[in-house]
Amino acid sequence: MKLLKIKHLAFALALLSVVASGCKKFLAEQSQSLQYANNSVKLQEVLNGTGYMPHYLPPIPTTSFKNQSAPVYFGWLNAMDDDITEAVISPYYTDQRADVFGFYTWQSNPFVSPTYVVSNDDTWAKVYVNINACNIIAYQATTLNDNPAELNRIRGEALFLRANYYFYMVNTYAKAYNPVTAKTDLGVPLKTAEFVQDNLFTRSTVDSVYQQMITDLKNAETLLAGVTQSSIYHVDVNAVNILQSRIYLYMQDWANAAVAADKVIARKPMLYNLAGYQAHTSFFSASSPETVFTQGGNAMCFLMSENFPKTFQPSPDLMSLYQPTDLRRLAFFERDNLGKYRYTKMYISSTYNVQPVEVFADNFFMRNAEAYLNKAEAAAMAGNTADANTAINTLRQSRFLPADYTPINLADVSLINFIRDERRRELCFEGHRWFDLKRYAINPKYPFTKTIVHTYSDVVYGSAPFLKASLVLQPGDPDYLIPIPAEAIVFNQGVLIQNPTRQDRTF
Repeated sequence: MKLLKIKHLAFALALLSVVASGCKKFLAEQSQSLQYANNSVKLQEVLNGTGYMPHYLPPIPTTSFKNQSAPVYFGWLNAMDDDITEAVISPYYTDQRADVFGFYTWQSNPFVSPTYVVSNDDTWAKVYVNINACNIIAYQATTLNDNPAELNRIRGEALFLRANYYFYMVNTYAKAYNPVTAKTDLGVPLKTAEFVQDNLFTRSTVDSVYQQMITDLKNAETLLAGVTQSSIYHVDVNAVNILQSRIYLYMQDWANAAVAADKVIARKPMLYNLAGYQAHTSFFSASSPETVFTQGGNAMCFLMSENFPKTFQPSPDLMSLYQPTDLRRLAFFERDNLGKYRYTKMYISSTYNVQPVEVFADNFFMRNAEAYLNKAEAAAMAGNTADANTAINTLRQSRFLPADYTPINLADVSLINFIRDERRRELCFEGHRWFDLKRYAINPKYPFTKTIVHTYSDVVYGSAPFLKASLVLQPGDPDYLIPIPAEAIVFNQGVLIQNPTRQDRTF
């Protein structure tokens, strides 16, 4: 889907004023021109242009997602966990680690370059622009009456998007949802009004943000029931139920997580049988029976590029989880000419002259496989062992040749550990692992923590690569929380409380 241009200047100025002012005015919206979007067609145009994330437009970047940064949200999210490691083979003028250096090495200010030049956190401002647009669109859809069915659909999409944006914000900048402390843990500013609010914004509690997401998704589910969308770039009820299931899972509400997942599985049970996967093609595809919804850009294509000798690769720890006969090894990764594995869920290759016709997101590609994983985890946590085994076996059956497939029949901690590993195998580099590590650590029944080590190496002409630093992230480290942008704190005159100070890991 191409990025739609907002042609109506009055409304465009109302929304784009936030972009121009950046973080300093991230909540000082100028929504006085609502009256211009006075019918469903114009409101749809605004939804496409400012409610949804933009997409890459030709030409697609070749070396860095920052060459076209607008579509990439949370491009560093997959650089912090235990699924990734560096790949430094030989000197090269381009170092693709530079784009996420501060996140991969867990710097006190992660928005720094390898030479410690500080850049701004554009994610915070971009997401609140989208949230503001969704606030306006959701409200405006209730004031018009030219096409009630279309207006209900538009409102449903806007409410889903608002919940989706808040999900990533609260899980990035705040602690994982803990039922014991969520009502007091600091989340992110919660803004749902469509009008300008002349006040300073503080951080709402984690629970308040989650409750708003639940409310938005319940309404979106009603509004989008029975709606068939024209493409995977528009939200349908399956996307709503997947996000519901994910949120309830994070809240440790196992019953509701399973119910939401079951709705997706009932409507859309078919998985991508990898026995039919064709080499040098994208696993992510609009034609895949798994595909539900996607928006935004893909940073992983550039962080694990083909034939670059200074880049990233999947960690040995992750790769060791795949059996040799697991077809995901071939569908998700490929060895390049340098002998390292690279990410190929969205396939780009100069070696095979394959360039994507469409760009599918890394963190924002929703598919029904997640529903099976959410169902399995929720059932296992609730003690419904048979349901958990059935869900995980259904998924795995599509990931092996029939002769290589063996169903599991596990219980208790062995089942939980297997499901967590399966989730890691299946959803790697889709924006889940970092959040999963945070929530596993506070699971009261089956807590899980680990120490993560990221090495950082260099190489010069005439020598072999050498280790510059070995960085260690301990469980509970403050670096699990991304700092609130300083500009937002200053603008709100200090009432927006900063996260705990992160470690100084300069080297």
